[in-house]
Amino acid sequence: MKLRDSSFASKLLYCFLLLLLAGSLQAQKKPPTKNPLESFLDTQFWLGLKMGINYTQAFPETRNTGFSPIDYNADSLQKSYDDFALPGAHMGLEMNFYHKGFSASFQPAYKRSRYRYSSNLEWQGESGNRFQTRYNIEQRLDLIELPLMIKYDIIKKGKIRPFAMVGGFYSFVVSAQKDVRITQIDFSSGNPLQSSGGTSTLGVKDSFKNFAGVGGGVGLNLDYWNIRTVFEVNYKRSLTAATRQNSEQNELASLGETNDEIFLRDISISLGFVFPFRFIDTQFKAY
Repeated sequence: MKLRDSSFASKLLYCFLLLLLAGSLQAQKKPPTKNPLESFLDTQFWLGLKMGINYTQAFPETRNTGFSPIDYNADSLQKSYDDFALPGAHMGLEMNFYHKGFSASFQPAYKRSRYRYSSNLEWQGESGNRFQTRYNIEQRLDLIELPLMIKYDIIKKGKIRPFAMVGGFYSFVVSAQKDVRITQIDFSSGNPLQSSGGTSTLGVKDSFKNFAGVGGGVGLNLDYWNIRTVFEVNYKRSLTAATRQNSEQNELASLGETNDEIFLRDISISLGFVFPFRFIDTQFKAY
C-alpha cells in the first residue's frame, strides 16, 4: 500500500514540474512587435507645391437682361454660354495630414478661371430693315481658393496609391476683367454688311462676390525616395452665386449688357510634389 502511494506521489510531482517548466517557457516568449517603419508611416505630414489647369462652366441660375422688351420675346436676349471652353490655371500649396489611409488636405491656391459667352441685340424697323449687334465676351476671374479635402487611399501600401477625395472650398474674388468684342451687322441693303464695333477690356470686380462650394475627385500618389508626386482630377461646383445682382456699372450697361446670376463649375487637373514633414532618416527609409 505504501509503495502504491509513493508511485502516485511521484507521478503527481512529475506533472507539477512539467507545468512549471511550460509556464517558464511561455513567460520567456516576447509578444510580437509591430515593424517600427510601419508605425512611423501610419501618421505623417506632407507639405509641397501643386499646379495645374482648369476649365470653367458658367451656369446661369437666373437670366437677366438690360432691356424690358415690349413687342418681342425676352428669350431672344438670353446669352449663349460655351461650357468648359477656355483653359485657366492655378498654383498653390498642398498640406496633408495622413493617418492610416485617410488624409485631411488643405490646398490654398491662386486660381484664374475663364469662360466666355455671347449675346445679340437686334433692332428691326417697319420696312423690314434690321440692325444687329453681337457681343462676344470673355470673362476672367482671379481667385484665392481655399479647399479642404478628405482623401482616402484605395491602396494603402506600395509606391503607387490611387485615392478618392471629397470636400468643400471657399473662393475670394481678387479681380475680374471682361474682354468685349462687338460686331455690328446691317441688313438694310439686302446683303448683310458686317463691321467691327470695337473691343474693350473692363474691370468688373464689383459685379462679382466671394462664393463657396463642394467638390470631389480621384487621384494617384507615386512615391519614390522621400518625394511624393500627386496627380489629381477633380470637379468643383459653387453652391452660392458668384455674381452680384444689378451691379453692372460700366459703359455696356446702357447697351443692355448685364450679368446673369452665375454659379461656377470647373474641372481641374493638378500635379503636385510633396515631402514628408516628419523627417525620415537613414533608419526609416520609406522605400
